[in-house]
Amino acid sequence: MTRRIAIPDQPFNSPVAMATGVVVLAVLLGLTGCRGVPWASTGGKTRVVDLGQPNSTAANAPLPSTAEVQLASFQLSTPAADSDWLDGTHVVAIVNGDPIFASEILHRQSRSLAAARQQLSGARYRELQDDLIQKQLKGYVDRSLMSQSMLSGLDQARHEMLDNQLEEVFNEQQLPELLAGRQIQSVVELKRQLAQEGTSLEVLKEDFRQQQLAMEYLRQSAQPRTSFSPAEMMQWYTAHLEEFQTTPRVRWRQILISVTKHGGRDPALKKIESCRRRLATGESFVELAQEVSDGPAAADGGYWDWTDKESFKDKRISDTLFRLPVGTPSRIFEDDEHFQLVVATEREDGGAAKFETVQDKIEKRLSEENRVQEMERVVQELQATAHVTTVFDRPGAPFLQKTNKPVLDSPEADPKPSFKNDTQGSSGQWQSKKEIRRERG
Repeated sequence: MTRRIAIPDQPFNSPVAMATGVVVLAVLLGLTGCRGVPWASTGGKTRVVDLGQPNSTAANAPLPSTAEVQLASFQLSTPAADSDWLDGTHVVAIVNGDPIFASEILHRQSRSLAAARQQLSGARYRELQDDLIQKQLKGYVDRSLMSQSMLSGLDQARHEMLDNQLEEVFNEQQLPELLAGRQIQSVVELKRQLAQEGTSLEVLKEDFRQQQLAMEYLRQSAQPRTSFSPAEMMQWYTAHLEEFQTTPRVRWRQILISVTKHGGRDPALKKIESCRRRLATGESFVELAQEVSDGPAAADGGYWDWTDKESFKDKRISDTLFRLPVGTPSRIFEDDEHFQLVVATEREDGGAAKFETVQDKIEKRLSEENRVQEMERVVQELQATAHVTTVFDRPGAPFLQKTNKPVLDSPEADPKPSFKNDTQGSSGQWQSKKEIRRERG
């Protein structure tokens, strides 16, 4: 088991770095059978391994070669009432024997928390911390499960190679971005700034590592569909018709003659009447608009893009554009300052968009929904055999299990240990869709 250090609550890696990391993992792990199964239950305890394994959680001092491997317990701990979660080392969850520390979840908000501590009372400040931890802890649990399972099938040599490759990717791609984002040149200065913010470069490296492991586990384990039958798409379309409702709109062209620019109403009227006769003989509306129109779209042949029916100030024009056949020029419209002719070039009368026009969009939506479902399936399979307990658990009301009704703290509450998953697989257990998306995004 590798040494755990604080991990940010949100991934900070760029798409390029993330993609590169996944490629590295795929090359190193794709053929090793490392999809594996989750670690066996450890009853809330973690294994202490020999120092022959890198980054061991054992003491730094060398162990005798004959040292017996023992189980070491992690204790969930809550700060004193007048303290906070960042004072000391507090374990907020144990995932298959691995601890998740409060500092792992709060260090990303360290600057905001430092400011809040100056403004809030001790009790209010603790409430803020509690809220931040509880909102983000489920995502950390999921990510820990995936990264554990990703590593469970690796031997020591391949584990070391993977760690070295991921650190190399971080140093080559993430580190320059961190320096550029802070407008500094020195890694020493970067470490100083991170320390002032309550974090460190090692923390960010570990966050990158954990995120890449979880992403690669999802890539190997999830099997999302990318194509769907017309019947499936039509069924989805019918069930979501309200999403495809459109308002009446039109694309149209305009020939506008200004009274002022033509020296009065009579000359302007003669000009627009001449235009109307030329259109009747078959001349192009586009070319005529470019030649004589005074409108703002004259250079584009009087073209106006999609315009909602309710957007027209002159109801006479909107009624005409939605009544006359597409391509048929209107009669002459007159107001105090202009004469004009209009023609509809394309029109949508509103209502549900036709299935044929949104088929590609529907397939993308189905693909995205299926991708999320596959992600949830993968995580739920890990959760089914996982051993998890948190400092927020209460008898009869596990923190990581959604309940449909409030559970009171009472002697009658179910005393069953809260860190064991419901093997029946409740659909509301552990993680909401929104939280899964946030953690994996």
